[in-house]
Amino acid sequence: MSEAAYRISIDGNDVSSAFAPVLISLTITDSDGGKADTCEMEFDDSGGQIALPAPGAEIEALLWWVDPPAGASAGAVQFTGVTDEPKSHGSRGGGRTLSISAKSADLKGNGKHKNSKHLDNQSFGAVAQAWGSAAGYQVSVDPSLASIQRDYWTMANESFLAWGARIADDLGATFKTAFPKAAFVPVDSGSSASGAALAGVTAAVGVNLIEWDVAPTLSRGIYGNAKVRWYDHTKAQWNIASASIGDDGAEADLTDTFKAADQGRATTRAGGRAAKAKRKKGEGDSVQIDGDPAAMSQANLTIVGARPGVDGQYRIKTATHKYVRTGGWTTHCVLDQPQGAAGTDSRDDSSSSSDASSPSANPLSPGGAYSP
Repeated sequence: MSEAAYRISIDGNDVSSAFAPVLISLTITDSDGGKADTCEMEFDDSGGQIALPAPGAEIEALLWWVDPPAGASAGAVQFTGVTDEPKSHGSRGGGRTLSISAKSADLKGNGKHKNSKHLDNQSFGAVAQAWGSAAGYQVSVDPSLASIQRDYWTMANESFLAWGARIADDLGATFKTAFPKAAFVPVDSGSSASGAALAGVTAAVGVNLIEWDVAPTLSRGIYGNAKVRWYDHTKAQWNIASASIGDDGAEADLTDTFKAADQGRATTRAGGRAAKAKRKKGEGDSVQIDGDPAAMSQANLTIVGARPGVDGQYRIKTATHKYVRTGGWTTHCVLDQPQGAAGTDSRDDSSSSSDASSPSANPLSPGGAYSP
């Protein structure tokens, strides 16, 4: 039987052995940007034996398999961040527990301090690193984003964390923090938010797939093109920058509410809107699998053996890894962006079995026996 292992350090001190007798669960959540990654530990606090860590203490948590089960990858899930306020739970007949949570963003540091400033004629890479450094973050920027040049960049009474989220949305990028580091990568890069290459995950029925809840085609997310208006001052006329979303036959276009200052900004924003729109098809789907460290936000996950139309490739939006001392380690993945065969059942009556494809046996097939 496979066994999961963990290591927890607070302010550089390994407290794993001290926590082992009372740790109930360890949960690490990895999101795709816009939200901080989180770590939560729940303890049996019947004796009040754990000293409360000071808010802002640095924490590192790792979770891995000693002997990986079938379908799981080698390696470890890793979290680094700072502790939030601990919380005590108790009732007269229900015992006592203590929860210690942590976030990958330093919510007590300069990252949330509001500023108003600007830089002229600079690349995005230079601006992000300068303003991140002032907030206490070491910023990395994907080369395709770092080279974007603008005549004016502004931080308008907003924090570095708020500015990072806003400008990432404008550039079609993902902004993610893991204090003291922060990163900007393109939405459709195929890399993690930190820029690392990602391995795919397979969720196979009968192997590692525990359960699934999947609707791979959501009509509300289907558009033909993403469009952004911009004004050409030299010709005194409005223009539209357009980027294909790729939904053949879609009549509606996704038109941005805000107008861009020039063609370059409009083109960049339209591309980002198109990439994000592709993700929203199937948004909210989920699977639960045996714990897998390769399940990370922005990684691809392939479902195998569920059914035609559901089997196929998706993108992981959020991966929640939960270790419970009584139940082992499982990973819950929130999915979006169905790709390839996902969402398409290509079978017809001639390719299905004769019993299942006949109108009388399969009333939902074209020409079947069902009538409302």
